[in-house]
Amino acid sequence: MDAANYISTLELIAPRTTAPENYDFAILDLASDETLLEQLYSGTVGERIEWWSLFEGTSWQPDWASGPILIDLRDAPGFRTQLQLQLESSSMGILITSGSSAEELRQHLTRWLFESLPEKQQLLRFYEPRMFAPLLCVLSKQSCQNFLAVGRQWYWHDGHVWRESQGCNQPADELRDSGQVVVSATELKNSERYWLAGEASGYATYYDEALGHTKRPAVWVFNCLEEAQKAGFLSAAYLERWLRLALQLGADFHHSEPYQEALSRDDLSPRDRLIAMESMSEKAHANNS
Repeated sequence: MDAANYISTLELIAPRTTAPENYDFAILDLASDETLLEQLYSGTVGERIEWWSLFEGTSWQPDWASGPILIDLRDAPGFRTQLQLQLESSSMGILITSGSSAEELRQHLTRWLFESLPEKQQLLRFYEPRMFAPLLCVLSKQSCQNFLAVGRQWYWHDGHVWRESQGCNQPADELRDSGQVVVSATELKNSERYWLAGEASGYATYYDEALGHTKRPAVWVFNCLEEAQKAGFLSAAYLERWLRLALQLGADFHHSEPYQEALSRDDLSPRDRLIAMESMSEKAHANNS
């Protein structure tokens, strides 16, 4: 698949939406914010808030304070509003509207968390918002339906925009017979391309004015980010810094001197190579002013 197909598939399966005004449950990662537990305890003073660790009853239970939790917020409108705003600036989790009970939801999510990667003996961290849409894109149609079945609507902020996906509120007795939940190594690997598509789509919106020269902004950004990855820059922060250089200097800037020389320096870390190229760009801009 080419960049355009990755982007269009992601936008189809996880379309953009507005911030949810109402929802029932949240899956939050306690490791994402050290103040989250304190917020929860404070919230229970004025509203009815119940929550459960998804590590409960498993070998991971001792690590519950740095793992995912399910929160019932059906009777906590104030906390819902506060959390929705917080998720726009911090990638902490996912929101769900659902007619299922909290226990049905907890059992379903725990199953996917622990049983999806048996060969690697790892957790499927589906609750990470930046990876939620990529995961939905690589699952088979049946697996995706089974995963989303316990909710009517799923919402998350991927660091750029709000996205949503529809479930079907499948009855709990049907979920128990929905088959295995294994996610293959190939599917996980392919999800990385969809993550890049999500980043490209988000940055294309954010840098819209600077991308006026391109016919397909998101595709242009995707290709730039792909070049950055090939050059060894893998984190989201490094990718955006590479993109800013490409917007200033052109998509092929890394093939010209002195940037090519900086990239080829094995004695420099990726961070130092980026700093070197950014310094070169600033110096060139100053000389041309």
